[in-house]
Amino acid sequence: MSLQCQGGCTTVDASKRERPLKKMQSARDISGMEQLAARYRVPLRRFFERRMKASFETEDLAQEVFVRLIRQGNMNDIRHLDGYVFQIAANVLRDHARRWAVREEERFHAPLSDDLLEGGFSPERVLLGQEAIERVIAALHELPDKTQVIFALYHFESVSQVEIARRLNMSINTLEKHMSRANMHLLTKLRESEESG
Repeated sequence: MSLQCQGGCTTVDASKRERPLKKMQSARDISGMEQLAARYRVPLRRFFERRMKASFETEDLAQEVFVRLIRQGNMNDIRHLDGYVFQIAANVLRDHARRWAVREEERFHAPLSDDLLEGGFSPERVLLGQEAIERVIAALHELPDKTQVIFALYHFESVSQVEIARRLNMSINTLEKHMSRANMHLLTKLRESEESG
């Protein structure tokens, strides 16, 4: 007779629960592991079957629970073995779901082009990139010196706005106005070059 615990998980047969496990030296103790397997294999499989669509993996997941128990080592200090085993089972199920989600996501990714795999770019793409960089640099040089310094510190040297304001002895509000002007100027220049090109 199986019992239900809170959350709907299956526990071991009441008659088996009353019989204590033989004192295990460690989880690597073969006879102790055989007792654990005999006691928990079926309840673990039911636990996984209720939570998964594909029931063919339940035995593998139950085995993973036993592997984790073996790695744990000494089991004599565990007061609530049922809860401990099913907590491991819940962790195994969670890890399985994560691995499955990653595999599913990878299935739907478009294959990379040969250029990207080889790390190469077409000459046209290289030229377009160089021209875009030159336009950004030219637009930066059109900004006032203080705004150029603020923009460079923030974007190229990753200095925080608070630190830049402290270094230049200005308020955050003033610094944000400089940043806003710089961003708007660059955006305007890039749009103009796209429209003319």
